Amino acid sequence: MNFKINPAAYGDVFVLPKVVVKNNLRLAGAVQLKALLYLYCNSGVSDTSCEAIANALGADRGDVCDALIFWCERGLVIKDDATAPVVSADFKPEESVKFPAEAVPAAVKGVHIQAPQNAEPERKSVPELPISRPSHEQIAIRCNECEEFRLLFAEAQNVLGKTIGYEGQSILIMLHDSYDLPVEVILMLLEYAVKKGKTGYKYIATVGKEWSEKEIVTIDAAEEYISEQNETDELWKSFKALTGVKNPNPTAKQKKFLTLWKKEFSFSAEMISLAYEICIDNTGKMNLEYMNKVLKNWHEKGVKSPADAEREQARWNESNFKKTNNRTSKPQQEVFSSDASYDLEEFDKNIVGLKYLEDTNQ
Repeated sequence: MNFKINPAAYGDVFVLPKVVVKNNLRLAGAVQLKALLYLYCNSGVSDTSCEAIANALGADRGDVCDALIFWCERGLVIKDDATAPVVSADFKPEESVKFPAEAVPAAVKGVHIQAPQNAEPERKSVPELPISRPSHEQIAIRCNECEEFRLLFAEAQNVLGKTIGYEGQSILIMLHDSYDLPVEVILMLLEYAVKKGKTGYKYIATVGKEWSEKEIVTIDAAEEYISEQNETDELWKSFKALTGVKNPNPTAKQKKFLTLWKKEFSFSAEMISLAYEICIDNTGKMNLEYMNKVLKNWHEKGVKSPADAEREQARWNESNFKKTNNRTSKPQQEVFSSDASYDLEEFDKNIVGLKYLEDTNQ
């Protein structure tokens, strides 16, 4: 059965460009088509703001703004103060259309929010992913427009070992659009999350935010980061085995210090554990700042091994024996003795690995 236009309907008409059907009908969603039809029917007659069109259609204001941006990119809709482009069958959409910041939720690629002119320069600090997620229609459009996204969803399912539903698709698209992570980097992020045993989308979004802030947006940068994290994890395992620390994984702060001690100071887990023992002997608990000061002084003095540390301690003991002997009749404790005893009220004066190094710095 075929269908045709009722000629009687031409009594009241408005013009719609053929390019809407030829180039955009397959890509446009329901809200986008409704917004365009409403605008072409009422343009120049009534209020055609995002809010007015949303009220007329009974649609979400953010969805309507997204729809109008879609048509602006294709040259079929323009803002009041914009220059009208020439539209033809081979018209290529503009790469960006700027709307006021309050008008758009910015959940879809192509939405570039225009900051106020008096705004401060942007710092490399990215916000949490927006609560407003791309709609099912927007996700479908992105897949139709971009082969990369179809491959991303398919490969993500293989990597995570589970079906990627709406939530997962939304997160992956927002990692790309909001955090500027390329598809190949997102896949590396997913593989990293699987190796960590953390495949929840909240964790994936958190890591994505961290990578964006650290500008990990290339394969090489991602490989370097993952390698560094793996080294830190292995260092923590060795440190745990030597000290009996119970934490299964290091905290963010512990990771920061471990990376410093390994990467910049070139200390092994054994040397870090010695600094830990000194810290415990003198403070009764793990104190990362304390340990860092010990290791920093060792690094500056060229102390690289337990034997080096013992010789340095012996030298300090000898040079300070008389001063120490006046305060106590007890002989100096060995640096690695687990039952070492120090006057904690004279904390900064007697801590092993700190005071003797401070004296030698003078």
